[in-house]
Amino acid sequence: MSVRPNYLVCIAVAGLAACSSTPQAKRDKFLALGKKHAARQEYSRAALDFRNAIQAMPRDAEPHYQLGLVLLKTGAAQSAVIEFQRAIQLNSKHVDAQVKLAEILSLNNNVEVVRQAEKKAEEALTLSPGNADALNALAVAELRLENADDAAQHLKQALEKSPHNLNAAMTLAMLKLRQNDIAGAERLMSRSAAEAPGSADHAFALGRFYTFINKQAEAEKQFRRALDLDPKYGPALMAYGVVLLKAGKTADADQVYRRAAALPDPQYRPVHALFLLETGKTDAGLKELEEQYKADRKDRDARTRLISVELRLGRTAEAEKILSEALSRNPRDADALIQRADVYLKTNRIQDAQRDVSEALRFQPDSAAAHLALARVHRRRGAQAAERQELTEALRLNPQLLPARLELARALTLSGSPKSAIEIIDQAPKDQAQRLPVILERNIALYKAGDYAAMRKGIDQGLSISRDPALLLQDGVLKLTQSDYAGARTLFEQVLRQQPEEWRALQFLAETYVAQKNISQGTAVVRQYTSKLPRSAAAQYFLGAWLARTGDRAGARTAFQAAKALDAKLTRSDMGIAELDLAEGRFDSARTALASVLRAEPQNLSALLGIAELEQRAGNAGAAIGYYEKVIQIEPKNLIALNNLAYMLADSGKDPDRAVQLAQQVKEIDPDNAAIDDTIGWAYYNKGLYPTAVEYLKRASASGSATRKCHLAMAEMKIGNRQQAMSILEAVLKENPSSQEARKALAIVARAQ
Repeated sequence: MSVRPNYLVCIAVAGLAACSSTPQAKRDKFLALGKKHAARQEYSRAALDFRNAIQAMPRDAEPHYQLGLVLLKTGAAQSAVIEFQRAIQLNSKHVDAQVKLAEILSLNNNVEVVRQAEKKAEEALTLSPGNADALNALAVAELRLENADDAAQHLKQALEKSPHNLNAAMTLAMLKLRQNDIAGAERLMSRSAAEAPGSADHAFALGRFYTFINKQAEAEKQFRRALDLDPKYGPALMAYGVVLLKAGKTADADQVYRRAAALPDPQYRPVHALFLLETGKTDAGLKELEEQYKADRKDRDARTRLISVELRLGRTAEAEKILSEALSRNPRDADALIQRADVYLKTNRIQDAQRDVSEALRFQPDSAAAHLALARVHRRRGAQAAERQELTEALRLNPQLLPARLELARALTLSGSPKSAIEIIDQAPKDQAQRLPVILERNIALYKAGDYAAMRKGIDQGLSISRDPALLLQDGVLKLTQSDYAGARTLFEQVLRQQPEEWRALQFLAETYVAQKNISQGTAVVRQYTSKLPRSAAAQYFLGAWLARTGDRAGARTAFQAAKALDAKLTRSDMGIAELDLAEGRFDSARTALASVLRAEPQNLSALLGIAELEQRAGNAGAAIGYYEKVIQIEPKNLIALNNLAYMLADSGKDPDRAVQLAQQVKEIDPDNAAIDDTIGWAYYNKGLYPTAVEYLKRASASGSATRKCHLAMAEMKIGNRQQAMSILEAVLKENPSSQEARKALAIVARAQ
């Protein structure tokens, strides 16, 4: 017997399906899922849910607002701003979106943007009078605008309306700290936590506050309390681990980091491995990272962490192997190509790095990371304009890419444009503006711009966040610049107590004595600090470099040899010995030392330039030219190699046309360098283009060099200005009677009479 379909049932089922798939139903479903995933800190899944909700109902404000919240959690503040603005466009009465937008804008370094934040917060209060979050956002903006009294009043109103409001309590506490009312801030934060005894967030905030005012025991207690309330509270686990480490409770910290690593949020997965690495258990930490990568070779974050650690440990061969294996599985893996290019740069394989980055850009032409990598290749090649161009493009593609912003700022500062560097830094997204690397880089630009008052403010701003050694170092340099030698020494000594191998601090500490013409005391300080690290090759190298600079060649040689004995791979020691040999005219010994470096590092540019200079001084022009050619192959825009090679080609008369071509390349890179004008002029002289030679040699001779004046005299003679040539050479001999170069030139001029 056949079975007839029940059409009524089918129709009913179809009707139900149709009802459940309406845009409103889809929106509600995805919105609920997104909130669920966000609560579990599964932010990538939550973002996908909210985007699906937006697709279902594009004109609904709420999914845009929720997506903005998730983007904030993942650090994408710029994208979050766009979502909050969209939510407000769709619903001008969306108070929460107004408040969040005000909170983000209030952190901007631009005063006008902060004023916009103030306006947004006021609009939110108009829509929702007494809204505690809006009052807090308004107060933050007022604080940034130096309206502390109004801010305090609004924060008090917020806490009266909502005693549990954590943001308002924290902002008011920070205001009290700025007013040096530490006790008042502590009372406020304690009362806020007491008002919400079941809130892990409040306990965690109180713990962070205690950490800030250096009450570590109280901080530990509050972090434990937060974890009692929520055992899987990731930020509390991380902060608790730090406190335990500071207290020397390494075994307890180990257990805490294990708990954090077991959380479902993937951002915590590597924390135990990183803890092991930081506490000296290198093999165990590396093994955990390797296992995480092997468990999922498609996890690029896991691979990036592993590669980063391999490189930090100097295991470049292992890092290259991992990346080459990944590329054998997927030759179009742009991330792996960029990472391998970084490995190649670290091992001076610049051409290989260029090839990988070019390949990555072929697959992903709009990859900001690839343009950043290409900028680094250009930097190694000495192509400064190309470097800045690629960094600018990387930032255009991804304004959130902080390394590109910082590197562009540094490139601008080094090129003599510190004000442009400051502008680039001040354009950083709001969530990056208060980060320590940004503050540090801005201070460097301010220093180069000579704006010491603004740098002082920047240092104080940074110190209010952290007593980081890098900030202390900047503070010391500023004091040294302003001749506050005692203050500078105190700061450099603080840095060295925290980081005994921070050689910049030791260098500056010694410089404070040099500035007071007490070089012997500076040397004594260098010996004092380096003697504390008897097994450190780097310490011995630093001592050798200082002694070489101050004229103690014998002591410098002993120190370099000691460094080499401690670490045979420290090629800088051989370089130091070679430089001493060169200074003493011991060419064979210098050649041996430099050859040793080149056997270990065939593309070591310093060694190649050193041996080229050696052969040039020894009169081996062919060998010197060959080494300069090798440098240019590796780094086509190396100024020293280009100029010296051009000069040798011109001086020997072998190829004056190429000499001019090379020198003009250098002229484009460094237009005001007198040595380059001399090279170009001398090349034109050897080509027989004497009037053009005179133009360049006149500019070159203004620097006062005897050689350049002799070149000018020879050129003047060739265009018939014999008397002018004689006057120049006589002046050189009057200043330096032993100048053989001037005597030879004078004889040539006399014979031409």
